[in-house]
Amino acid sequence: MSNVKNNSASQETRRRLLLAAGEVFAERGFHAATIKEITDRAGASLASVNYHFRDKGELYAAVLRRIAQEKAHLIPPDEALSGNAATRFRQFIHWYCVKAIGQDRPPWEQILLAREMAQPTAALDLLLEAVFKPLNEKLSALIAELLNVPVADKSVALAAASVFGQCMYHLRHHHLIGRMHPQLGDHPSVEDLASHIAQFSLAGLRRVGRQSAKTGHRRPKHAHARHAVLK
Repeated sequence: MSNVKNNSASQETRRRLLLAAGEVFAERGFHAATIKEITDRAGASLASVNYHFRDKGELYAAVLRRIAQEKAHLIPPDEALSGNAATRFRQFIHWYCVKAIGQDRPPWEQILLAREMAQPTAALDLLLEAVFKPLNEKLSALIAELLNVPVADKSVALAAASVFGQCMYHLRHHHLIGRMHPQLGDHPSVEDLASHIAQFSLAGLRRVGRQSAKTGHRRPKHAHARHAVLK
C-alpha cells in the first residue's frame, strides 16, 4: 500500500510541477524563468525537478508535450469527414473551430504558445510533429482535391495558411474583434464562425480554381470530375 501511496504522491508532485512550470514559463519566458520560481509555486522541492525532469529544458519540453497531447483532439478523425470534398472541408472547419475556439483553456497556455512561436526552441518540434503537421496535411489534402492540383502545389500551402489564419484570428483575438466589430459581440457563436470561415474559404478556393484553369495549371487525373464540387 505504501508503494501505491508513494507513486500517487509522486505523480501529484509531477502534475503540480507541470502546471506551475506552464504558468511561470508563460509569464517570464523560458530563459528568464527559474527552477526556484517553479518549485515555490508548485510547493515542491528543487530535487523533485531533477527526479522527474532532469533539468529546466526537459521540464519545458514536458510542458509542451502535455499541451501537444491535449491538442491532438484538434485533428478530426477520418470517420468524422464524409461526403464530397466541399462537404468534408466544411466538416473539417467545424471540427477545428469547435475544438479550438469553443473550449476554454487556461490563459497561460495561449501565452506560452505565442512565446514559443515568437522565440522558438527545440521543443517546438514536439508540437509540429504531434499536432500541426498532421492537421495541416489533412486540410491540405482537402484543398488539393478541391483545387485539383497536387498537394505539394504552392497554391495549396497558401490556401491552408489562409484558412488557419482565419481560425487563429478568432481564437486569439476575440476580445479585440468584439471591440472592433461590436455587432459580433465578445463571444460570437462558434457554429456561425465555422460556417462563415468555411463559406468564405470555399468562395476563395473557387476563384483560385478558376484562375488555375485559365492559366492552364496542371491537374491530376479525374480533375474535371472533382472540379464540379466547387461549383
